[in-house]
Amino acid sequence: MMKQIRILAVALLFSASASAANLGPTYTFEEIEVVNNSKQPISDLTIRVAGSDDGSDRVFSCESIIALGICQKRFSRVRYKEGGFVVDWVAGDSDRKTAEIGVKVPAYSSPGIPLSLEFSISAEGEMTAKFKQHTPLR
Repeated sequence: MMKQIRILAVALLFSASASAANLGPTYTFEEIEVVNNSKQPISDLTIRVAGSDDGSDRVFSCESIIALGICQKRFSRVRYKEGGFVVDWVAGDSDRKTAEIGVKVPAYSSPGIPLSLEFSISAEGEMTAKFKQHTPLR
């Protein structure tokens, strides 16, 4: 009888841990910014956000970004489901590049304040991404 109680207690503990993992904070983002730090123009850039709330993918695009330029898109809040973003772009006259980029929400972020997602293209043509959070003005 005591062994059965222990097994039941362990099973409940694991069940509670698994449920708590799914109850983490919910983050949203409302802006995507692409910074072109290279010396060549970027064209036909698309960013695909997989798994929106309605089950479809969201696609954000910038037709062209001049060398050392920025493309910025604001929109209504989108819930961030941890995962990757698929980015396609053409740099100058080169072939189309595709990258899947994973982005982690910084530990110090507040779930109530929407995030901004910044993609950066380095001088060498490499893509990176990070979330930023702006403190609201008081």
